[in-house]
Amino acid sequence: MYCPECQKQSPDNFVNCAYCGAKLNVPKKKIPNAFVKKKEHKSKISMKTLVVSLLVFAFVLSIAAVVTASVTGAKPEKTVRDFTTAVKNTDERLYYTLFDDDIKTYKKENRYFGDAETMENMISPMYESNEFYKDKCGEDYELSYSVKSSRLLSDAELEVFNKCLEDNFSYITLPSKVEILTVEIIAKGDKGEYKSIYTDFWCMKIKGKWYKTDKTVYEEYEKIKTAT
Repeated sequence: MYCPECQKQSPDNFVNCAYCGAKLNVPKKKIPNAFVKKKEHKSKISMKTLVVSLLVFAFVLSIAAVVTASVTGAKPEKTVRDFTTAVKNTDERLYYTLFDDDIKTYKKENRYFGDAETMENMISPMYESNEFYKDKCGEDYELSYSVKSSRLLSDAELEVFNKCLEDNFSYITLPSKVEILTVEIIAKGDKGEYKSIYTDFWCMKIKGKWYKTDKTVYEEYEKIKTAT
């Protein structure tokens, strides 16, 4: 390599001139093509891995959403299942959670009940049903259910229903849907089998959760609907 100052030649691996010490114009080393391609290939694999990871993550989230919806009561059928489970096991807590907060508040304020009295009043049908099935089928009876049919209230019917809730039961949070189910419940025990048909199993959806409609509510709605 020739020195730009003294024009004398120095070895190619020298950074400075061997004669005058001036800095030599050493060319930069080029990266081999093979190395560049290897880096590009590695980058593509990383992007592919990222895309696959995102897809898997999205799939897991969708499954979690379905499971969560099932657990929290995304369908009125879950209300029926919880109803039969509560009756069979006389599970007061589960039965009480079948009903929404507004109907509980209404009964407290209009019947001058405390929390314990409200709960006792609302779960009494559970004990009545349990004793009835024991009498018909024996102490160790089993319960099963099936939903035979269902009908959603139309928009016009829902409007009347919600007005009934507001005017007659002081509801603050109104349902977005109301569904009327026909439910068959079969009790089997050592004394025999008994079949119950509920043609008026009313469920209403409030803030994404389905609740069993209190009997006094839909009976009052039917009176209003008949009158109009």
